[in-house]
Amino acid sequence: MNQVETLNYNSILNVVSQWPPTQQQALVNDVLKMISSRVEPPRQKRPTLSEALGLLATDQPAPTDAEVKQWLDEHRMEKYG
Repeated sequence: MNQVETLNYNSILNVVSQWPPTQQQALVNDVLKMISSRVEPPRQKRPTLSEALGLLATDQPAPTDAEVKQWLDEHRMEKYG
């Protein structure tokens, strides 16, 4: 905040601090309503674990370390000659 904004903010706090608690609460509620209309709603959570497990599901056994090493070597040969 710049100096003018800080001064305005502090001035507002001084005024509001002199209000009765019910009026302060009403102000807070009004500010929250105003902000909530501008904020994006939270995204819906998706069941990513079950989706990931579904992508990994296969009827074949997992590759051995030797097979993976061979694939990596083949890829490197294609990429780097």
